[in-house]
Amino acid sequence: MSAKHGLALALLLAAAAACTPEEAPRPEAAQAEDVSPPAQEPLPPEVAAQLDSGTIAFRADDYARALAHYTKATELAPDLGAAWFGVAMAQEALGNTQAAQEALARTQALEPGTNLAHPTAPDTVR
Repeated sequence: MSAKHGLALALLLAAAAACTPEEAPRPEAAQAEDVSPPAQEPLPPEVAAQLDSGTIAFRADDYARALAHYTKATELAPDLGAAWFGVAMAQEALGNTQAAQEALARTQALEPGTNLAHPTAPDTVR
């Protein structure tokens, strides 16, 4: 390193060390506003159990049983978008297109932007 470069580096380090914390440059991540979604309250155990049971039934291709569990979840928590989404998925799998669309509309009213599209399987609801 030349003397000229060494002197420039020393001056740069000295200037940085002289900055107070308020004056010091901050990385972009530190300056960015926190946009995390607010923490959600845990679901009541009976609602969580119905959702879990619906998911298990759906994965086992037992769509009627899945629908029954998701429907019970909507009765226990009528404003829970996830429960209505489960109803929409089960109805779609059962071939009940109109009922699936109605449940999806309810889901979208509760959770705007939700749809049945899945990024890894565009032709299915699973």
